[in-house]
Amino acid sequence: MELARILPDKALPAQRTEVDFMEAVVQQLVKDFQWDLERVKSAEMSMFSLVSGEIEWGMDHDPSGTFAAFYRLDLGEDLVRRLLHDHERPKAIDLLAEKCLQRSALKVWTRWTFSA
Repeated sequence: MELARILPDKALPAQRTEVDFMEAVVQQLVKDFQWDLERVKSAEMSMFSLVSGEIEWGMDHDPSGTFAAFYRLDLGEDLVRRLLHDHERPKAIDLLAEKCLQRSALKVWTRWTFSA
């Protein structure tokens, strides 16, 4: 996962590194999905796999928690509904995971770019 792939039209603010950015994105995802940071750090899988697995599990076991995470990530309800309606479930989950990664990265980038 790198900035150029997640947010291709953005550049890191001055004095910020790609490593710092990726750590901040992980922390943002931990906050928005209400995960345990130590468990995330010890997981031996990509963030995309973690997020898509969380969405898949949440759709079956805790839809309200999953939709709350989408809300915290500022994914619009219309976007979520459209993706779930227009695509088969596995594809919709992958697209939602990608949107979650993009949105968390954008939240970090915006905070870093416009903070005083």
